[in-house]
Amino acid sequence: MLRQLALTTFVNFFRALPPVAPDERRERRLALRESSKALRRECRRLSSQALRTLSHPLPFTSRIEPSGIRRVLVCRLNGRLGNTLLLTPLIKRLHETLPEASIDLALSYPKARELFGHLPGVGRIIEFPHKDPGALWRFPRAVREMRACEYDLAIDPVPESTSGRIALSLCRARYRLGYDTRTQWVRLTHAVQQAEAVLHHGVEPIYLLEQGLSATAPLCEPPALWLPLEPAEADTGRELVRTALSGMAGDREPIGFFANATGAKKLGQAWWIEFWSAFLESEPGVAPVEFLPGPQSARTDTRFPGLHVRSLRELAAAISATRLFIAPDAGPMHLASSTRTPTVALFCASDITRYRPMKPRDLAIDVNRCSAREAALRCLDWWRQRAR
Repeated sequence: MLRQLALTTFVNFFRALPPVAPDERRERRLALRESSKALRRECRRLSSQALRTLSHPLPFTSRIEPSGIRRVLVCRLNGRLGNTLLLTPLIKRLHETLPEASIDLALSYPKARELFGHLPGVGRIIEFPHKDPGALWRFPRAVREMRACEYDLAIDPVPESTSGRIALSLCRARYRLGYDTRTQWVRLTHAVQQAEAVLHHGVEPIYLLEQGLSATAPLCEPPALWLPLEPAEADTGRELVRTALSGMAGDREPIGFFANATGAKKLGQAWWIEFWSAFLESEPGVAPVEFLPGPQSARTDTRFPGLHVRSLRELAAAISATRLFIAPDAGPMHLASSTRTPTVALFCASDITRYRPMKPRDLAIDVNRCSAREAALRCLDWWRQRAR
């Protein structure tokens, strides 16, 4: 009876609250989400510092000699597409530095095998579960698969990743390479201090590798995302875009855009309508195509055709068939940056320095400092002058 009374009181309390406008409700949800994330980060930081005190990290005085490295393991247990793609500069650098080595990847992005299964140098892809309580039984299986091989070198590629350090501590490796931070509790054989300057999230693993290995050749060009496509995949992408535009009159240049994003990164429908109205006013000869997150997703602007592609590699191929791709800081933006298509990233919540698209011809815009119309005109001016 007491439990029923408490439940009734709880329900009546929330029913008595005044109604909240949709925008205010969204802001409250975002604030609650950010507070929850901050709390989880703080808990991870404190637990990692406690583990560091107990583990007594090993000192080191030398770099790793590349000539003896034949098997490499990269540990990055993160379930996001963007963070997974940001490993590709490291994979490419490892393959260039250690061309005879087999590079295994311990990942938790669900479609990692589809993305990286054919990358040169990549051997096994060990799939760990991510934030799925129903799939926790897969964790011991992934650990057994990982421990079935003894590695010459295991890498924890980013400064702060609790799950990556768990994988690093459980693998069998002669050398363990990672960043020496206040929360690093794994007994590394080779630890690297973070750079004084703030590095892009895709550059941090390369910096770690160059500091940890001896006789590493200098980079010939700036690091970029790396996801080479087969000619047949490129043909499929062109056909997908051609089909999406089949109902539009005239021969127009296709411009792709992705309007969906998580949490505070998402821009509203009104913002996109204002953006495209300004863009088309100055450049009417283009055909925007909205790339949709799901087959039943509603289009942000009903003036334009929508396209949903289930396969990530086909999605990359379809993006590569457009003349320009525009998106907020989300996985498809990084996927676009892995292609030759000029990419415009719209930032309103995350750090541009650390997460901007990596190609030199790409553009990042802080939309907190400009209107949708100003962002459209800046994007258009940049495309005409540098990328077109």
